[in-house]
Amino acid sequence: MDTKTEHEAQTCSHEHPDVKEEPVDTRTVLVESGKPPHSPSNESGSTLVAPVPTVDVVENSPSVLEGTEDTVLTFDATIPNGNEQPSLLVANCPTEPSPAEDSSSAESPSSSSVHSASKNSPTDSTTTSGISNGPSTPNSDTFSSSLASSPQTSAKNLFPSNSSASPYDTDCSRKLISQIQRSLSQESLLDDSPVNGLPTDQEECMVVFEKCVQYKYAQQEKAIQKLLEENKRHQELILGICSEKDKMRDELKRRTETEKQHFATITKLEAKVNELLKELKESRDKLVHQDQSAKAALQQMQKETGYRIEQVNKKCDEARQEKEAMVMKYVRGEKEALDLRRDKESLEKKLREATKEVDRQALRGNQLAQEKGRLQQLYEAKEGEVGRLTREVDKLKEEINSHLIKVKWAQNKLKSEADTHKETKDKLRETTSKLAQAKEETEQIRKNCQDMIRTYQESEELRSNELDAKLRETKGELEKHKQEQTDQLELHRVKAKELEDLKRSYKEAMDELDTLRTKLKCLEDERPRWEDELTKYREIINRQKAEIGRQREKLEEVTALQEQHQRDEQEIKSLRDEVDGLTNQMADLHRDVQGSREREAELLGFTEKLSSKNAQLQSESNALQSQLDQLTNNFTELQGKLEETNRLLEDKQLKQEEALRQQEVQSLQEERAGLQTEVAQLKTRVEELRDELVTQKRKQAANIKDLTKQLTQARKRLEQVENGGCERDASSMGSRSSSSGSLNARHGGSSGVEERSPESQSGPSVVVVDSFPEVDKAVLVERIVRLQKALARKQEKIEFMEDHIKQLVEEIRKKTKIIQSYVLREETGALSSEASDINKAHLSRRGGIMASLYTSHPADSGLTLDLSLEINRKLQAVLEDTLLKNITLKVRRTPAGFIAPQCSS
Repeated sequence: MDTKTEHEAQTCSHEHPDVKEEPVDTRTVLVESGKPPHSPSNESGSTLVAPVPTVDVVENSPSVLEGTEDTVLTFDATIPNGNEQPSLLVANCPTEPSPAEDSSSAESPSSSSVHSASKNSPTDSTTTSGISNGPSTPNSDTFSSSLASSPQTSAKNLFPSNSSASPYDTDCSRKLISQIQRSLSQESLLDDSPVNGLPTDQEECMVVFEKCVQYKYAQQEKAIQKLLEENKRHQELILGICSEKDKMRDELKRRTETEKQHFATITKLEAKVNELLKELKESRDKLVHQDQSAKAALQQMQKETGYRIEQVNKKCDEARQEKEAMVMKYVRGEKEALDLRRDKESLEKKLREATKEVDRQALRGNQLAQEKGRLQQLYEAKEGEVGRLTREVDKLKEEINSHLIKVKWAQNKLKSEADTHKETKDKLRETTSKLAQAKEETEQIRKNCQDMIRTYQESEELRSNELDAKLRETKGELEKHKQEQTDQLELHRVKAKELEDLKRSYKEAMDELDTLRTKLKCLEDERPRWEDELTKYREIINRQKAEIGRQREKLEEVTALQEQHQRDEQEIKSLRDEVDGLTNQMADLHRDVQGSREREAELLGFTEKLSSKNAQLQSESNALQSQLDQLTNNFTELQGKLEETNRLLEDKQLKQEEALRQQEVQSLQEERAGLQTEVAQLKTRVEELRDELVTQKRKQAANIKDLTKQLTQARKRLEQVENGGCERDASSMGSRSSSSGSLNARHGGSSGVEERSPESQSGPSVVVVDSFPEVDKAVLVERIVRLQKALARKQEKIEFMEDHIKQLVEEIRKKTKIIQSYVLREETGALSSEASDINKAHLSRRGGIMASLYTSHPADSGLTLDLSLEINRKLQAVLEDTLLKNITLKVRRTPAGFIAPQCSS
């Protein structure tokens, strides 16, 4: 019973949620029966006094707190014997129903929310009822007339019987009237029953009862007045509710109109959806047709391109072979021309260096002649007889100097020729045997010259010492000098023969120069023919450009197809946007449906018709949902087609990437060729560095031997100085000449030291005892220390260069291995360019020997096995020449920073 009344109270409170309530202060009507001041029962204690039951009516006017209504009516009847007072409680009812309340309200829309609780004593019962204040109250006229009568009749006449005919006759109002009637009936029963079962014949009790009744009537009159005031307020509330009801009707009309509009929009959307479905079907058909046509076109294009590619490959092979032959011829001619120019420049440089060396030796001879003139004057002043002999000696010395100059010039020439032979050793393989013979002859000549120079220097030193001694001794020693002069004349004759041999070699070199010049003229005569071939190659390049233009047109067609595909994608995106708009509209419609459902829950009493319409809307929404499902299915199908088109595009992109990879392979091949050239250049560089290291080691060994000789001489001089100073005057002139000769051999004539071989230095050498007191030990030690430091620096540089060369060689080996593995993985035909293939195809069309080379069958009857072998030999020779040319160019292009340590060393 409690749950039922609570449910009724909740539904009653939700009948009019849109009513605007004004805040009204809570009013309380209290009707109590006070105890009489003097009661006989209290004094005597023999009689029981029963107080008159009091009725406390507490009515709370509706209060607005965030859309809630709270009303409390409390009827408290106090019953004697200390029983509990009943209380009337009213629960707050929110305006927004919960889902459970909606279901309960849908089941029982006419029930009112009343919560009652009763507590019974052994004698009397107390009734407590909680009533939520509904929007409708009883009629004020009937209520005031009934209250003016007695309390017994007020319970019956409080609400007329015809109240159900009024528009405000609701279940809530009926419940409220019934509760008031019950309370009044209980009061009437209390009035009729005797107080506490006492007899009515007692006067005192009657007096008390009359007083109580009078007091009760007074209190009831007061309560009636308050109820009248409340009635007025309720009338005002009823008027407001009526106005609100009119407003609600207007809102219902508006909602019906909006629903009609929604129905119209839904029909329009359905029409649009149907149109979109038709368009989707058409687009699908179009896409299927386009896919089929595209596949057929692609198959045709593939067949045509395959056939064309085969033809083009054949033509390219033929053109490539012809082009390679022509290129090799052209390169070979250029290489020969460059070689001739290089030889010419080297010979000119040799001539210039030879003339410079002749001038230098002439100046040096003049200086020596002046010194010897001075010595001759000294000798003439000392002895007139010896003057004649000294003149003859001077003449002999001048002749020897001239011979020495010539010999040194020949040695320098031979040295420069040997260097040039070393540089051109790899380039001129045909002349290696001749150069080897020439080297042997030059080495023999050099050894003979060095032996002659050594013997001459020793004899000159001996002669100078002997002349100093013979000046003081006898004239008989002059005959010995004559014999020595005869020996020198014989040596002079031998040297003259050697000079004639050198002149013959010089003439032969000049003849070779003439032959090279004639070759140059022949190459210049062949130059116009090569230019004609270049023009032919340019025509071939122009044809290739035309074919490239055709391929570009095909590419433009492919791009047009891609643009069409992009347009289709944009159309699909627009369709997706329209579908999204439809989904948004559907979501809005769902929201509106939910709002309408909430409004139906709020206005169930007034809007029974809306329930059917909502059901219709729900069915329509289900239909739209099914249409949406169909659209999603269509969308998935379109996505599948899009994926197919994307696959086709990916295939095209893969083909393009394959072409790019082929280009990268070509670039890698070019890099491999460059690396091979660098490897060859580095190898040549390593060999040159090794030769330089060997020469530097030889130079250092020669310097060390010279220093050891000088040290031994200095020690001997010091010993002579310590032994005695008497011999200083006798040996002063010889020591000066020997020291000047050694200094010239070290500084001015460094070439002579460099040209000494270990064999020549290992031969017998005559040590001349000189005494030179002016030389200081500290100077010699400092010089030795400086030379040792320089030698240590050079050795460090040599070690660094060797390590660097080893690292470079290791890197080159690694790179060559990588390149070889990469090249071996590739096919033989994949490394050739398309241009060479096209050129071969053109050459094969033109016919001739080159066409037969580039095709599988012979195109020219004149091509024989011997001729083809000769062509292959020439091509091989041209290839080797080009490789040598690349190596030499790479060597010349070595950076200056790499050569700087060598120059400093």
